[in-house]
This record gives sequence, structure tokens and C-alpha cells, in this order.
Amino acid sequence: MPILRAPKSIVCAGLLTTVLAGCVGTRLSADAPAGVQLQGVWRLNRTASDDPQKVIDAMRAEAIKRLRRIANAPPPTPMAAPGGGRHRGPPGQETDSSEQQQAQEALALQGPGMDPLRNSPMMHALSDILRRSDYITVRQSADQVAFDYGVTARSYTPGGHSVVSSETGVADQVSGWEGKQYVVDIKPQLGPPIAEEYGLSPDGKQLIVKSHIGPFELPKVNLTRVYDATGAVVPNTRPSND
Repeated sequence: MPILRAPKSIVCAGLLTTVLAGCVGTRLSADAPAGVQLQGVWRLNRTASDDPQKVIDAMRAEAIKRLRRIANAPPPTPMAAPGGGRHRGPPGQETDSSEQQQAQEALALQGPGMDPLRNSPMMHALSDILRRSDYITVRQSADQVAFDYGVTARSYTPGGHSVVSSETGVADQVSGWEGKQYVVDIKPQLGPPIAEEYGLSPDGKQLIVKSHIGPFELPKVNLTRVYDATGAVVPNTRPSND
């Protein structure tokens, strides 16, 4: 049974956003700003980074709040239609009965083994980020930027556009330089948009990675992770390349 799903209106909006994104093109540059070098080996500084558990707790609280709102919403009210027929009230002022029943059942089953984020696309995207290792190796050249987390490795062509796989199908991906940040922007046909920004601290001694997920079935969430420069060799365990 679905615990939390994206409303149909959000799904449609996501599809429209993807179509429009393909029309307007990318704002990201292929040229690195002068003097900006992300290359190096970096290690996660958990103290300086956001606490991911606080982000997850906030997502879970919002998911439960939305389930309660759906479960307690009044049923759709039939209205008179021209010709004597009946139709439902205005869009946005009604709750699908099956969706409401699922929300009521999910709330009734809440307990140690039930998590409203279990089927959340946004939680799945966040989990993928949190599964990365504590080390990241960045390789930078004029025509390629690569991020190797030991367990996953991704390389990008600055200013390039590609179609990549996603949890629910395929996604449009653009990447490139925006000021002094290297940005990777992913917009699935169905699922939460994901943007990541890689940049240096003002003193150049730390790599700051900002991840933005959504909005989709929940409001947009942000996670900042700070990495210190290190000379360590990144443990490499069967990396996957995207």
C-alpha cells in the first residue's frame, strides 16, 4: 500500500516543467571561471555539514501532516451540471476517495514498522546522496568534470545536456558552471528535480556541496555537506558511472 505519493496535480506540473526546461535551454556555462579549481581529494566534515537526520525528521513530520490533511478532507460534493447531470466540485477543492482511504489506512497503521517516507520519491533521492562515502575525488579539465565517491563515480561535460536514467524512467540532465559553482541539474519526467552545486569556501580549503531535492510530493529540501582537503586515497568499491 502506498504510504505517500505525489498528487496528480504535482505530477502534471512536473511533466510540464520538464517540457519547458527542454525549450528554454541551459543557463550553465561550459567555461570554468578563472582561478577556480575543484580538483583534489576531499573528506566529509560532519561537524560543519548539515545533520541529515534533522532533514529526514522534518520530511517525515511534513508527510504525516499531509496524510492527516488528506484523511480528514471532506469528500467531493456532486454539483448540478448543465442538462441535469452531476459532476464534482471545482478542482483543488476535493480529495479523491481512494487517496483519502489510503491516507486513513496509512495513519491507522503508523507504528515502529510503518514509515510515511517508505515510498517517498524525495526520500529515495536523499538516501542515494547519503549512501555516498565520506570521500570525494574531483577531477577537472576543460572538457570534463568528474566526481568520484568511491562507491559511485560520475563525469560530466560542462555545458552539456543528456538524457539519463532515473528511478521512474528517464531524466533530462544539464551541467556546467554558474559563477564559481559547478552545477548538475536533473529533471526526471516523473519524480523530484535534483540540483547539486559544487564550490569552494572563500579560503579554498573546503569543498561545499549543496543538494536541492524537489519540490514533488513534499516541499523542497536542502542539504549542505562540507568537505576538507585531504591527501588520503579514496577507497574504491565497484564505482558506477553515469
